[in-house]
Amino acid sequence: MGDGQRKITDGPPANPETTYRYVDMVEIAGWFGITHRAVANWRTRYADTHPFPEPDVIIGRTPGWARERKPEIETWAAGRPGPGAGGGRPRKL
Repeated sequence: MGDGQRKITDGPPANPETTYRYVDMVEIAGWFGITHRAVANWRTRYADTHPFPEPDVIIGRTPGWARERKPEIETWAAGRPGPGAGGGRPRKL
């Protein structure tokens, strides 16, 4: 898999007495005071230059991350390009 993509495969069933909890984009958005759409944009907008941490699980089409990865996601957010990075519209004078 030289294209940088992680292998995605079906997960094993959980122990019948265990329920695993993951955070989704809505919860991650709450950490930063933004919308879940903004988190979704982060995942695509910076994919080539500053890729968002890959999810630990995908339920249907919904990605999920282990709660313990919050510091990793916060570090990612702190290092992402700031507003106006990459050009955009020039300011009106």
